[in-house]
Amino acid sequence: MLHKILGGAKPFFAAAAMMSLAACAGFQLDNARGLTPTGDAFSKALYQEYLTLSEMEFAEGDYEDSDVFASAAIAAANGTPTDPEALDSRVIPAEHKGALSEAHRRLTDALAAGAATKVPEASARGQAMFDCWMQEAEENFQPADIAWCRDRFKVAIEAMEAAVGEQPVAAAPPVTFANFTVYFDFDSSTITPQTLSTLIDAADASDEMGASSITVSGYADRSGSEEYNMALSERRANAVANEMRSLLGSGAPSMMTEAFGEKNNKVVTPDGVKEAKNRRVKIEIRK
Repeated sequence: MLHKILGGAKPFFAAAAMMSLAACAGFQLDNARGLTPTGDAFSKALYQEYLTLSEMEFAEGDYEDSDVFASAAIAAANGTPTDPEALDSRVIPAEHKGALSEAHRRLTDALAAGAATKVPEASARGQAMFDCWMQEAEENFQPADIAWCRDRFKVAIEAMEAAVGEQPVAAAPPVTFANFTVYFDFDSSTITPQTLSTLIDAADASDEMGASSITVSGYADRSGSEEYNMALSERRANAVANEMRSLLGSGAPSMMTEAFGEKNNKVVTPDGVKEAKNRRVKIEIRK
């Protein structure tokens, strides 16, 4: 979306460009325009909210999302309004998942408690702005537009919750650390598919908590000399750190590697014993 201005309206393309685009076939917006909504006050208000979003996306050339919102407007006009978008209906970046999940819970709880009947206009605004927030979060390249949808959702959901007597549930404490462990084959520092799967989970956790640092610690079992195992544990730590940097990209937090060789084994064994649980790398993620 383009940045929202003038009290919540979006800038549109020039009128001539709009007329040219509207002449194109295959867009649902033409079908949504000019309908006379039926149904209750919530459905009528929801029609207007979705129609506005559809117009906005069409003006920016995002015809796919314009169609999504236009279809929702048509359903509302027919007195059969759609539900708020499901959380899995779009590919949402990790940084937005927590806030959108909580917003979806609050919205669906308020609607289930009768907010659409008690405050139909606020409820229609809340649902439409949630869907708007979802759409902008999926695109994730216009922070001002994400904030435009989110802030209007917050105003609406507070009115909805006040009408049905609900209070927001306190958010869970933010996650500030996470630990992961990966294991290696004997005398190996190769990243296996199973190891990679765990590293992907670790990278996701780092993104979700906005980690500031990651410590990667390598270990080896006691089969072989101390010198060899120290070098092997270092290779393992470096292999994991390099893969984590690749997964996290340019936004990777600071990363430190440590090598302990045979020291601090998870399973205590005599010297010379092979032990799979000691052939490991520990990943400590901190916010």
